[in-house]
Order: sequence, then structure tokens, then C-alpha cells
Amino acid sequence: MNVKSSVPSSLMATHPLYEQITTEVHARPFQKVQAPLYMMHLAVVLPSERMDEALATALALAEELEIEEASPQDRERGFFFLSSDSAALRFERHNEFYSLTLYHFGADSEEELAQRWMQLLSEDKLPGELLSGVEIIFRKRRNDPLAWCKEHFGDLQLAAAEVMNGGATVWTDFAPRDETGLGRVLVEDRSLQPFQAGRLLQRICEIETYRHVALLALPAAHEAMPLITTLDKQLADITHRMTGDSKDAPAELLQELMTLAARVEELSADTANRFSASEAYFALLDTRLTELRQERIEGLQTITQFMERRLEPARRTCLAAGRRIEQLSKRIARVGELIRSQVDLSIEQQNRDLLEALNGRARRQLRLQAKLESFTIIVVTYYAFDLIERTIRNTVPAEGMRDDVLVWLSFSVPLIAGVLWWYVRRLLKHYGDED
Repeated sequence: MNVKSSVPSSLMATHPLYEQITTEVHARPFQKVQAPLYMMHLAVVLPSERMDEALATALALAEELEIEEASPQDRERGFFFLSSDSAALRFERHNEFYSLTLYHFGADSEEELAQRWMQLLSEDKLPGELLSGVEIIFRKRRNDPLAWCKEHFGDLQLAAAEVMNGGATVWTDFAPRDETGLGRVLVEDRSLQPFQAGRLLQRICEIETYRHVALLALPAAHEAMPLITTLDKQLADITHRMTGDSKDAPAELLQELMTLAARVEELSADTANRFSASEAYFALLDTRLTELRQERIEGLQTITQFMERRLEPARRTCLAAGRRIEQLSKRIARVGELIRSQVDLSIEQQNRDLLEALNGRARRQLRLQAKLESFTIIVVTYYAFDLIERTIRNTVPAEGMRDDVLVWLSFSVPLIAGVLWWYVRRLLKHYGDED
């Protein structure tokens, strides 16, 4: 069903994304279906740049099944549901995978259709790698549910529940079939309306898809855990060496910590997207399980109980791996701040020692300057006395008077020295004030 929004021309100018946002709630509607029905749902991993190949393959498959052609709008959205009187095809693209669902109306077994689809898979006509698949057999209520389950599941442990407020009953063992590799779900209609049936079957398909996509992070978590432990031990070693009696300089510890931080960030870059996606898919899985509104069947575990028992350890492993990487990064940052504080304190100590050395040198220079100042006064006094004496000898003609003047000049040497000392001190006083 295509829902198109139209804006009256009398209204004000609309946002360029108005139509896209308005029609988003109708982008992936549930289909009206009735029992009996056979479905096969596949989730195929494919890089986003190759999604056009999957779209072309799905359209070719629809043409082969003689189903109606998809509209250009459906092709652009990456989602379409095409149907005929006997069959239907549902295609939906995601960021890293696409889903393909085939409906066979009026069939309550998988024989002919399963063989046909398995032939398509064996011929590699579908681009990408199969991640999960499930076949759903949907029938009207009968009086032989135990025999029906025995026929399809044998002695395998079942998970079952009454769903949609008792409108249907679901049985599954979540085990792949030997002949197809797909899981199998039996659904018995009790009182479902067509749209309710479509919602129920679509949710079952999504539960099977999301639980597989969510577990793509589990191998990465198992691989990352030993590395995280190793990096954690290295951080603990650096911390002990920083706080103990180690002779390692803070600069050396900081260099080792930077190398460790680079390895942690590399690990985070390699796994962050996968762990975040896994957490999102697990949340979607929880939502779909809640929407089933399950009621327990005596003697059998519900689908939610099965998921909690089997998936919860894997889920916690993925969450723990992501959380440990994040916590390790934060701890490295805190230890780095401590080491940088030590480096800053060391630099401050060096600066203080350097200033004290400079002050000692300045004091020695001042003492030397004082000594040189005294020597300078003596030298200047000598030259001043010599200059005055020469002047007197050349300017006083009388020998007796000259001798008397020279005698008085000799007694005035302390006075000359005192005047020079006062003058030098006055000159140096300005520089002393600046210090």
C-alpha cells in the first residue's frame, strides 16, 4: 500500500522533507493475510553499496513469480510488497543487510515452495551471505496441535505461547532444518483479524532476524575480552610503577600510557559500531517479544523465556565487552592526568631550583660588583688626583704657592674619594630600585 501526502496549494511553503517525514509512519505497513499460508523469510548480509544488486534481484524474482511490478517510489525507499492471487514478495533494505520474504497463499506446507527457494539459494542468485532464515506455516485452528508439532519438530524441545491475547498459538524450536538450514515456526490462527495476522507473522520474522543480527557482535566480544584483560594488566602495571619505588621517570610512564591508550582506542574503533548496533538490535528484539503479548502454555517455556535463557549470556557478554573498553579508556585518562600532574610538579621543582640558582648567581654578581665598585673608586680617585695635580703644576707659576696647594691637595684625597663614592652610589641607585 502506498500512502502519498499532498499539500494544498493554498498553504504556506512546506519544508523540503515534509512529504518524506509525513509518509515515514506508513513506509513499512503490515500486510493483510489469512490462513492457510506458507512464508519463507531470509535476512542476507550485504554491504550498503551493493544494495542496488539486491533490489534488482528481488524485482527479477517478482517478475519470475509473475507478481505485480514495484512503483518507482517503492524502489527509491528500498521497501516494497508485491502480491498476486497466489504469492507475494516483501523486500526491505537495512544498513548492513536486507530481508526477503515470500508468501504462498492457500498453502499449509512447504514442499514445493521450499524446494524452489532452496534452488535459488544453491544457485547463488541472491547477492550477499545468508545470516538467518525462517519458514512459517500458518493454518486455521484444528484439534491436532500436538500431532502437528510432533510432525514438524520431533522430540526437540519446544518454545510455545498463546499470543495476541489468545488470538493465535505459536510453536518453534529455533533449530535449523537439516534439509533447508532454516528455522521453522508453526502458527495456529484462533481468532485473528487479517491485519492482526500480518502483524504477528511480521513480528515473528523480525524476532528471528534481530536475534541473529544482534549476535554478530558476540565473536568480536569473545575476541576482544582477552585483549582487554591484557591491556588492563598493563595499565595496572603502569599505575603500580607510578605509585611505588620505581625509578621510571614520569615522562617514560606517560609515553607507555600513550601507547596503551592508542591500542585501546584502536580496539574501540574496531568494535564500537558493532557493539552499539548489537545493543540496538537487542532492544528491538525485546520490543518485538513484548508486542507478542504471550501467555504461557502449561509444560512449555514461552518464546521470551527461551530467549532470556539462551540469549542473555551472549547479550551480557557483548555489553560487558563494550563497557570494559569504555571504562578502560576512562581509567587510562585518569592515570594520564595523574602522570601529567607528576610531570608538572617535577617541572615546577626544576623551575624553582633554576630560580634559586639564578638568585645565587645574582647575589654573587652583586658582591663582585660591590668589590669592583670599591676598586673603581680607588682608580678614579687616583686619576682625579693625578689630573688635578698636573693642572696645578701647569697653572700655578710660583713654586712656593704651588707647593702649598699641592699639600692641601694631598690632604683633600679623602674628600675626593668621598665625592666619587657618593656620585657612583647615586648612579647605581636607579638600577637597584629596578631589581
